[in-house]
Amino acid sequence: MEQDNKTTINPHELAKKFERQIKEVVSKKFSVALDDLSLLLEDREGVYLSKEESDTLCVFVVGQKNGFLYLVTAKIGANGDGLDAFKSDIVS
Repeated sequence: MEQDNKTTINPHELAKKFERQIKEVVSKKFSVALDDLSLLLEDREGVYLSKEESDTLCVFVVGQKNGFLYLVTAKIGANGDGLDAFKSDIVS
């Protein structure tokens, strides 16, 4: 069966692949320019899978000019290569 061949999800690679969409969620909700946003891809804890919901990617995003820290979450698709249901909030 194909279920035995599950792909291990690398949250950092997934965040890199969807970097633009992640930034767009923050940009649209909080009226921040895309160029002013940076994902914490270099930080080991800047991108992770939720402990409560293992199919949820969590990404911290920094507003370079305003100094805000945002958290973007998204559901990982069944294949482990797609994201949808993006949400964003200000953390600090």
